[in-house]
Amino acid sequence: MKVTVLSSGSKGNSTLIETSRHNILIDAGLPLSNLEKRLNKPFPEIDILIITHSHNDHIKGIKSVIKKYNPLIITKSKEVLELLLDNNKIIENINIDDLNIELFPLSHDVECYGVEIKENNKELVYITDTGYINEKILSIINDKDMYIIESNHDITMLRNGPYCEYLKKRVWSDSGHLSNEQTSKYLSAIVGKNTKYIVLAHLSHENNTEEKALQETKKEIKDKKILVAKQEEALETIEV
Repeated sequence: MKVTVLSSGSKGNSTLIETSRHNILIDAGLPLSNLEKRLNKPFPEIDILIITHSHNDHIKGIKSVIKKYNPLIITKSKEVLELLLDNNKIIENINIDDLNIELFPLSHDVECYGVEIKENNKELVYITDTGYINEKILSIINDKDMYIIESNHDITMLRNGPYCEYLKKRVWSDSGHLSNEQTSKYLSAIVGKNTKYIVLAHLSHENNTEEKALQETKKEIKDKKILVAKQEEALETIEV
């Protein structure tokens, strides 16, 4: 399984997963033409598109992806289903070949889901756009090979930053986004001996820095490869 975070942040989110038999795109928050430029090789034929929720920074490019590749679409979001009413290739999960994809609920201000992908003995968990993760979900996603998880904001930067009071409260609410501190605590509970990679994602440009996100996570996680996803360029491809 090869993983490339093509873009991550409030301006657009998309991650490419290449397995032995399938090419999967999680979200398409930028136009396809932009995503294609992020990859330092020909863009693969996408046969599975996963949409986590209906916010524009996750769906901006889905029509261009669907038009070019006509992929199978995996989503549970009612808002996304309404957007794609004329598409008959929508399912909620998949179990074919050696590939299994499951969606699990998160807590955001729209219906939103995390993603678990299994291929053979390799397992990836993708979580962005949630104010908290409940204990039942934590038990399900324990000790996976790789986590892509949002570390959206530094609490002090958010409190003292440029957002209006309403927006600040939205971000740090249970239906908002995870802070660096929250992400660090969650990772300490789920990272295990099988975990090899952690990618901190969906960092706020206004209320966080790569250094602060890394520093907070490294307080709890000492012996794993930790990377930070970027907004304007793809992260290095990781082979899980």
